[in-house]
Amino acid sequence: MDDLPMVSIIIPVRNAGETIEDLLKSLINLDYPKEKIEIIIVDGQSTDDTIKRASKYPVKILTEPGLGPSYARKIGIEASRGEILAFTDGDCRVPKEWVKVIVEDLSQPEIGCVGGSVFVEESIKNNIYAVYADKSIMRIMPLAKEKEILEEPKVFKHLAFCNMAIKREVLNEIGGLDTRFKTFEDVDTVQSICEKGYKMMLDPRMYVWHKHRQSLGAIIKQTYSYGRGGPKFRKKHPKSQLTKFYRRGLIAFYTVMLILILGIITSILMQTPLPIIVALAPFIIGYVAGVAYYRVKGNSLKEAFIFTLIDALRIFAFSIGDLRGNLFDK
Repeated sequence: MDDLPMVSIIIPVRNAGETIEDLLKSLINLDYPKEKIEIIIVDGQSTDDTIKRASKYPVKILTEPGLGPSYARKIGIEASRGEILAFTDGDCRVPKEWVKVIVEDLSQPEIGCVGGSVFVEESIKNNIYAVYADKSIMRIMPLAKEKEILEEPKVFKHLAFCNMAIKREVLNEIGGLDTRFKTFEDVDTVQSICEKGYKMMLDPRMYVWHKHRQSLGAIIKQTYSYGRGGPKFRKKHPKSQLTKFYRRGLIAFYTVMLILILGIITSILMQTPLPIIVALAPFIIGYVAGVAYYRVKGNSLKEAFIFTLIDALRIFAFSIGDLRGNLFDK
């Protein structure tokens, strides 16, 4: 037992009163020596009973001035003692083996960080928007189908801070968390670790249950926020695989949008619908292909139509968020 590393579990929260106890109960029941775990909650100016509920449990409670999750994690790290820093969120639950898997995976010298799948919480599986996050071709949260060691994050193969662990010494090597990132902070952290020569691991045994967004508006807002972090990530990591992918995707998006605008203008000037019909062809073909894909994957016809529509709206929201980040964010 003396040889086991100390693990600090750091949780940024804000108005998590309805979910925080489910998380803390799962953490208290972890199959790992209690004296080798510390749980640190960093509250971002909650206006509900988050702190009151969390105070029932053997946890350290800190506060931050409302600067966001990344800054909260920084405060938690500075106050922690663990050789391993594990992260999750206030609307998650973890399985009993969560820390055991983390410690086992990070015992390998070349592995700097590890993470796995984020599944929809059982209680909201009847919500089509929550289920979408697990079934979308463009996954919102990571999915680890098999154990993989990667040189750097890839498209839809990345880690999320709601289910991630990092060696303290490795995080120190990259200078800690970059709190300039309000979104994309998890991908930035992992990319920075890999650029130092370490590897990342995806492990299907490391998973959490998460209360995914449960409305279309919440999903679109979330995706727009992710998009705003894109330009900062590409500027900091110009040679990464993700940067190359997003650049190609954005070029394709703006090309298609330009064709659509030109089609509308041409139709107006020529007083014929043919140009706009031609310009809409890629959208129609893409939508039909999306519906066919989801049906083949076993989704209902209703889900196929809705999921494809959400995919399209998310592409648009991400691209507009990216444009906003380019023009206005420092």
